[in-house]
Amino acid sequence: MERIKVIGVGPGGEDYLLPAAQKALQDTEVLIGGKRVLASFKRLGKKEITVDARLEQIIDFIKQNRRKKIAVLVSGDPGLYSLLDYLLKHFPPDELEVIPGLSSVQLAFARAALTWQGAAIFSLHGRDKERVMAGSVLPAVKSGVKVALLTDGSFPPQKIADYLLSHGVGDKKMLVGENLSYPEEKFISAGLPEMAASREQFVNCVVLIVDG
Repeated sequence: MERIKVIGVGPGGEDYLLPAAQKALQDTEVLIGGKRVLASFKRLGKKEITVDARLEQIIDFIKQNRRKKIAVLVSGDPGLYSLLDYLLKHFPPDELEVIPGLSSVQLAFARAALTWQGAAIFSLHGRDKERVMAGSVLPAVKSGVKVALLTDGSFPPQKIADYLLSHGVGDKKMLVGENLSYPEEKFISAGLPEMAASREQFVNCVVLIVDG
């Protein structure tokens, strides 16, 4: 029975795909991942299974095809808000081979020329935004630590800045990395009032909140 590879494919740009991940991708028969991730590896000619909201079907497929070399591709690093948590509910750790990748959070801190040890990292993807903001993000920001947020379209940087301002936080700076590692990458630095008023359209963002 083959071990299931869980491969971190980095933030997206091919330059940031680690050699170990490249080798593992070659040595597979089936790639499982989101549409955007799979699109980057069409050239390999592997069988592809797209991850959508029906995650239980992915688990069923894997269980029925354990003799195949299967890789689950996750953006960034598997250890940071990825499908790895879900897979571990269905397979023991010794049946998984986890190959790390560079996370977009790491790349955002690198673009800002800041260290990220001690930073508080949160995700707003598919979560109760108000609950995460009130219960985790706001206390962390007010405590003075650097904060990194993985965002989605329903809670863009402007909304985050507005939320912080409305809860008494005004002396912070927001750094926004969009499409990090892709040719269309943008990296913007602004105070919270400036960001809250911005009409910029953001997608695929990492937000850093640091001292102004």
